[in-house]
Amino acid sequence: MIRKLSNADFKTLMDFVRKEKEWNIFIIGDILSFGFDSPVVEVWGEFDIVSGNLKAVLLRYRRDLIFYSDSDSWDIDSFCNIILTTRCKVFSGKKDAVMPFLKALNVLNKREQLFMKLDSSVDKNKLELSQEEFEKVRVINKDNLEENLDKLELIVYLYQSIEEFLNPSTFEQLRQDVLMGRSRIYYIEEDGMVVSSARTGAEIADMAMVLSVCTMHEYRSRGYATMCMKRLCSDLIKEGKSLCLFCDNPKAANIYRKIGFQQIGTWVTLGL
Repeated sequence: MIRKLSNADFKTLMDFVRKEKEWNIFIIGDILSFGFDSPVVEVWGEFDIVSGNLKAVLLRYRRDLIFYSDSDSWDIDSFCNIILTTRCKVFSGKKDAVMPFLKALNVLNKREQLFMKLDSSVDKNKLELSQEEFEKVRVINKDNLEENLDKLELIVYLYQSIEEFLNPSTFEQLRQDVLMGRSRIYYIEEDGMVVSSARTGAEIADMAMVLSVCTMHEYRSRGYATMCMKRLCSDLIKEGKSLCLFCDNPKAANIYRKIGFQQIGTWVTLGL
């Protein structure tokens, strides 16, 4: 049985998705930030007819869909009908859960990415920066956002210059995420421009996603992205948070491994 979830289902949903919390960081973060009644979020759940236990979840955040199940079977036809009614353009999740939809949906493209995790047990020496490097990396968070709106504009410009970023965040999306405490941005500025950056997303009490790691083409091979990453990771590890990220760039993956990230699986995104 599939039905839309509500506030009454909060504990049931959280117990279910936190069994593999890293894979479900977006689902957890979106529910904690927006709840069940926001126009930007909808959640559907399939319950086992016999046990009554939750077995699969589909979440819509704006025009994106995320699916999760810890079962090897679910009502794929009914979920496909829901997916079609949302008119969303992106459907993603853990590879084992998403791949069965490949033949059931009209898929325009498929993207696979390494899903990597860094936890609080990482060797702290891997995150060390010199004093000069530490001071070179600046941070925008909810406490200093208003005084750094001009820097935020430069960061958006940086994102727009990166060919690999197909749908870069807008100024308003970034401002809202930082204001809500869902994101903080680490960046390096040179020659009046923001030339490198890394940020968190879906940040909650015990974990966060690392997003938008990039360097302007002319400033690459200087270690800037690594510096941003190390300060970001160091700050959040001190707060007891585990970190996850997506990666499909072998060179970047090697950098992340040197910092201490390990692959825990594959994330698949389908374009609809």
